[in-house]
Amino acid sequence: MNHFEKALAHWPDHPAAIIGLSDLLLDVYEEKMPIEPPDSSVNSPLTLDASRLSQLNINDNSSTDSPKDPPVKPSESPEALNRLAARDRAYQLLSTLTKLGEGWDSSEAWYMLARAYELSGQVDKAKDALWWVVELEDTRPIRSWKCVRPGGFAL
Repeated sequence: MNHFEKALAHWPDHPAAIIGLSDLLLDVYEEKMPIEPPDSSVNSPLTLDASRLSQLNINDNSSTDSPKDPPVKPSESPEALNRLAARDRAYQLLSTLTKLGEGWDSSEAWYMLARAYELSGQVDKAKDALWWVVELEDTRPIRSWKCVRPGGFAL
């Protein structure tokens, strides 16, 4: 991921870097790949380990007069939020690439965008993106559009 991030720092609209980074981010969302552990030298107060989470669990049968904190929901855990952020970042990168950037004719970018749509529950948009992939592959030229110059074709 670090290499893709460096490539995007140098060229923000780099199609291969966006596609590669988005693939990894979607793998993180699907839990095929672990989230990179945070730097151990930085102690964040928001970081909770498993022992701390087990201390936060509240027994509903206890009858105390002190106000209770609501139990921590699994969907609100830092890991779940990181996974959602990874999916949303991949969607944003791919959406920008396919609609505004150099990847408007990249079938790989549209395929990854369809995967992001599917993971976010937008099945109709995923179908449309996959049909666009089919259209792009059916009409893929022998040469890239980049070889077309103002003075004619570059041989």
